[in-house]
Amino acid sequence: MVKTMRVDERLMHGQVAVTWVNSLNISAILVANDEVAGNEMSKMAIKMVKPNGINLAIKTVAEGINLLNDPRTEDLAILVLVRTVADANEILKHTSSIDKINIGGVRKKEGGKLVSPAVYLNQQDLLAVQEMTQHNIPIEFRMTPADTPKEAATILKQYLEKE
Repeated sequence: MVKTMRVDERLMHGQVAVTWVNSLNISAILVANDEVAGNEMSKMAIKMVKPNGINLAIKTVAEGINLLNDPRTEDLAILVLVRTVADANEILKHTSSIDKINIGGVRKKEGGKLVSPAVYLNQQDLLAVQEMTQHNIPIEFRMTPADTPKEAATILKQYLEKE
């Protein structure tokens, strides 16, 4: 079962390895990113930050979906880390094992608006978040477990451009 899927461009770093892992009481981490899955240096860097006693899988998004749909992962408490809102949306479309989505670190980009501390989303990202809300699972925006979360509905109401 996926306790949380977190969108964070940095994927695995100290904040995730310490605060999120401890607050969620997880037993495994899945990093789902096509670029990292094919880059040995990136994989090595992620493995160096991984907390002791936590299982780690680094997969492409498609491989990550397959892993999450494998019955052998049902009893694991998993934190899924993805780099983009689009990847989170893709995973959510193809698995039903996700309990919550956390969006916590998206760098500024073309057309991006600061919608929450350290989270810049453009219109395409906001539309993907809107699509994810159709799955009726909590979607929150916050950097650390100690921060007060903002709900996706609040962000969408404030920032999604009306067509």
